[in-house]
Amino acid sequence: MYYNLSLLFTYFFLYAIIGWSCEVVYCSIPQKKFINRGFLNGPYCPIYGVGAIIIVMFLAPFIGFAPILFLMGVLITSTLEYVTSWGMEKLFHAKWWDYSAHKFNINGRICLLNSILFGVMSLVLMYGIHPFVQSIIQSFSSFWLIVIATSAGVFFIGDVIESTRETLDLNKKLGSVYEATTELKNSLKEKGINTAHDLIAKVVDLKDGRLADAKDSAHTVVMNLTNRIQENKRFSNYTHRRILNAFPNMAHRDHQESLEVYKALLVKSKKKLKSDDFDTISDGQ
Repeated sequence: MYYNLSLLFTYFFLYAIIGWSCEVVYCSIPQKKFINRGFLNGPYCPIYGVGAIIIVMFLAPFIGFAPILFLMGVLITSTLEYVTSWGMEKLFHAKWWDYSAHKFNINGRICLLNSILFGVMSLVLMYGIHPFVQSIIQSFSSFWLIVIATSAGVFFIGDVIESTRETLDLNKKLGSVYEATTELKNSLKEKGINTAHDLIAKVVDLKDGRLADAKDSAHTVVMNLTNRIQENKRFSNYTHRRILNAFPNMAHRDHQESLEVYKALLVKSKKKLKSDDFDTISDGQ
């Protein structure tokens, strides 16, 4: 029993890594920078692992019928992606990806282009990747397979717990952004900052150093706001930046404007950290 579970989890883990690798390549090349895709910190996307396991288990009888395998692959993966999008939105109050700009999409959760690509990947999985992976897995003894699966499982569960905590913390941070901007709403309006767009523009000005004059009252108000929000938590800033970088089209159900403001603040924070590090090196020399 435990051996069978170990075997199943090993397949899941490997395909989650392969899926993550494909996502990273697919998203990093257009952006010309490395993007750590996925909800978790580690190099794996569970949705690919789950999808691969379902396809391998249920589509094996259709291995001799490529068109049917393709269509079933499209149906299974599209359903999984839709359910995952819906579930994460309900759990974290945010829409993590949005295909509304693509033709033939359903509620922005799935689109025809991605579904077709997933169908093609299902064929590649069944005719190419899985036979190869299966031959590698079968070369391990039951003892080592259990050791590998157990070690990977402990690491994976720890990552799920920590990533969930980080995401819930992001929701709390957006709430604090909303509270801070609401509390300083009158002061911001007095300085000509009436919308989230105006506030973001001011934050960008701070980042670029164009409001360096301490006598600028708008500068003072925005600096007070950023100091309240940031609270000198570098770790939270890094993890939140990773999440938002992995899902640049995330839309928050309750605090979308606060999300946009926080993105600008994170960019400012990152630039400031780099500047501080450079100053430290210069002083050391």
